[in-house]
Amino acid sequence: MLKRSFFSDLYKYSSLPTFKVTFFLILGVSIFFSMQNIQVINALVEGNGQAVNLDPSMLSSNPVYTVRDALLSSPYQASIIFLPILVSLVYSTHYQFGDDNFTQLLIPNWKVHLSGYIASSIVLSLLSTLILSIVNAVLLLVFLDATLKSFLEFTLFLDVTVRVMIFAIVLTLLALLLVIVTKKSITSLIANVLLLVITLSGILRGISPKLENLMPLIGAKSFAFGRIEGTQTSQLYGFTLLVVEGILFLVLIIVVEKIRMGRKNGKSI
Repeated sequence: MLKRSFFSDLYKYSSLPTFKVTFFLILGVSIFFSMQNIQVINALVEGNGQAVNLDPSMLSSNPVYTVRDALLSSPYQASIIFLPILVSLVYSTHYQFGDDNFTQLLIPNWKVHLSGYIASSIVLSLLSTLILSIVNAVLLLVFLDATLKSFLEFTLFLDVTVRVMIFAIVLTLLALLLVIVTKKSITSLIANVLLLVITLSGILRGISPKLENLMPLIGAKSFAFGRIEGTQTSQLYGFTLLVVEGILFLVLIIVVEKIRMGRKNGKSI
């Protein structure tokens, strides 16, 4: 039953026009980011910083860091900004047009359905992240300056991609939690955008740096980039933060759904 629920949700949501259109828009934006990034890196490597209005000293003295950042930037941006939007738009359709009630008739056990619902969202996010990472890597392999291409290794690509995937899982669970709480695409979308703005605006830093470091995009930044810069937390802290918050979001999803189903059926589950 669980396997059937998982593949059913995977097929259903990946077949939605909303998913296809949104994903290809994200892919297009990601390719644009990749090409812009490659143009900047090549100009700085050639000492032509004026062409991109940047100081050549901005380029890392370690070419491995430069290549790692190039592998990371576009997929990472897409994962933290656009994938939560994709999840909000696609998975909120479950609560529209009576789909929720119909699914309950087909799969009476809410735990089985919820497991398939969560698993399919994570798989779609991971596949999307993998595709974005591969496309970005191919563009780097073709257009990146020749002096840096020798540092493009599969192990480095794999390391960066796995880190981005971990971020994608956590942010997918957060987006799914907001969808289950709000049951509306626009509301969950607004909530995701507000959280992103609050995190990146530095508002929390003025309140408490410790509070800011609890946000995955800040506290786990060193884990994403594979190194510590300035006052960033350690990579171990970042990884632990992502694991803990991922588990927390998962538990909250289960609790919220349990309460919802209990109220809907008029009894405790």
